[in-house]
This record gives sequence, structure tokens and C-alpha cells, in this order.
Amino acid sequence: MGQSLLEEFGVEGEWSMAVRHRVRWAECDLYGHVNHTAYLVMFEDLRVEHWRSCGQVLRADAPGPVVAKLEARYVRALGFEDDVLLTLRVPSLRNTSFVHDYAVWKNGLCFECKALLVCVKDGASTPIPAEARRLMIERDGAKAG
Repeated sequence: MGQSLLEEFGVEGEWSMAVRHRVRWAECDLYGHVNHTAYLVMFEDLRVEHWRSCGQVLRADAPGPVVAKLEARYVRALGFEDDVLLTLRVPSLRNTSFVHDYAVWKNGLCFECKALLVCVKDGASTPIPAEARRLMIERDGAKAG
């Protein structure tokens, strides 16, 4: 990820992934501000991309991440057609769960969220696949806890 991209949006800290996003009308309320729920939907693509980057697939017969808990903080409002940067990092993991930190940036932090994800297969929690676990630790810097 290029340093100039991070500087352009005022990003602070270390992040595993970053993707540009242009706010769509469908993500806004009647006043043209991003709806509070739209921030959470924005991160769905990043979550899928991250899982795939860990060598995993999203299928009913394979282990996959399910959001178990979300903690969000809205810092500054965004609006229709704003260009923003979405970021993701993996600060920690356990046997069957891991944490994603998400943030939205435009001239600094606008929104941040922490998600607890549980690896699930056949409706029950299951250990994180070995390759995904290895990449989250070695590549993404996740701390085992």
C-alpha cells in the first residue's frame, strides 16, 4: 500500500488493507449524509477480500467469518460523492475468532469500528483454518491471545 495514498487521506497507524471508495447516493440519508448503517456495509467487501487473501473461500460447506459483535464510533460526517479510504487491520485472534479494526478516512479519521468475527462451519464455531491463521499472524501482525 503506497505511503502517498495514506498521506492523501490523513491515515494514522498501520493497516493491512486499504481501498478507495466514493460515497454513493444509496449510502446517504435524505440530507446527503452517509447513513449510520452504510458504514458497516462498506466494510463487507473488505472483510470478504481479506478472508480470500488468507487463502479461504466463502461457501456454505467451508469455514467462514460471521460478525458476532460490532463497536462503532462516528467521528465526522461524510456525504454524497465524498472520496474516502477504507482500511482494515487484524490486531488479534484466538482459536475460533479474530478481530478486525475498520476505519474510514478523509482528511483524517471519520469513522472507526471494531468487529469480533467468529469462524463458523455448519452453524457452529470452528477453529480458524491453519493457513488463514498463519497469514493473519505473519502478514497482518495479529497477536494470538
